[in-house]
Amino acid sequence: MQETIKIENIECDHCVMRVGRAIAAVKGVTEVDVNLEKKEAVIDFEENETNLGEIKAAIRDAGYEPG
Repeated sequence: MQETIKIENIECDHCVMRVGRAIAAVKGVTEVDVNLEKKEAVIDFEENETNLGEIKAAIRDAGYEPG
């Protein structure tokens, strides 16, 4: 499954890397692409292993706010 999540407060390349690593660490995430200009992340994940709630929690734990 693929989902796009807006991320409110990413402002630099360091933010992109931090958010990307946090999302990638969630079990079941197969691919993540964080776009600074669009302030969003496109995430591919296995529905039977994770869900949007867990992915958004990882984003919050990294210090960012998912939209």
